[in-house]
Amino acid sequence: MNKAAFENTLRNYPRTYITEIELKTLLGGTRDSCYAKIKRLSAEDKLLHVRRGLYCLTEKVGYYTKPHPFALAQYIYGPSCISLESALSFHQLIPEAVYTITSTCTKRSREFSSPLGLFTYTHLPIENFYTEVDLISQDGQVFFMARPWRAICDYAFCYKKNWHDLNELLEELRINLEDLPKLTHHAVKSLSNYYKNDRLSKFLIRIKSDLNRKNTGFIGIN
Repeated sequence: MNKAAFENTLRNYPRTYITEIELKTLLGGTRDSCYAKIKRLSAEDKLLHVRRGLYCLTEKVGYYTKPHPFALAQYIYGPSCISLESALSFHQLIPEAVYTITSTCTKRSREFSSPLGLFTYTHLPIENFYTEVDLISQDGQVFFMARPWRAICDYAFCYKKNWHDLNELLEELRINLEDLPKLTHHAVKSLSNYYKNDRLSKFLIRIKSDLNRKNTGFIGIN
């Protein structure tokens, strides 16, 4: 494929990011010639190197849709889902702006610094990893997002928080009580089964009881 045809293909590529394997498939030719073309496109700022084997298309190649950082996070390291501070901010539970893209993952914990930001990944149990996780689509880009209570539990589990009641949770994360979604019996059960952690299971039961006692309307339902 000649340069003009290749760049036209990139302009019409269905994603803002592309793997090295996909680039080689499109380019064809020998291994050395592929590397030379990828290196030239990077030098011309038409490809942005994100991490080993992963690139983003730029406006210089005529691709004007910026990659959604949450969608990109799944390609940088996975299987993973957006959680912890990024998920809490996404659900508008915490007031602080979050500049690091935080995810949980099934592999070992990692951190990646890229031209598009800092991406961190914290290990969680592999079995039933997508418990209380949704597949979100925004502007044609998709990503896995932890639901509010999954993000809160991930935070408590990953950072070894020993919260005993609702007030400790609200004070440390600076969450407004009225912003909390209801905590259902189903969510308590599924999350307790996922982590298999006595401390977290007791925390969930206590929080559900606290919410019910406060008579705020967040009464758990099946």
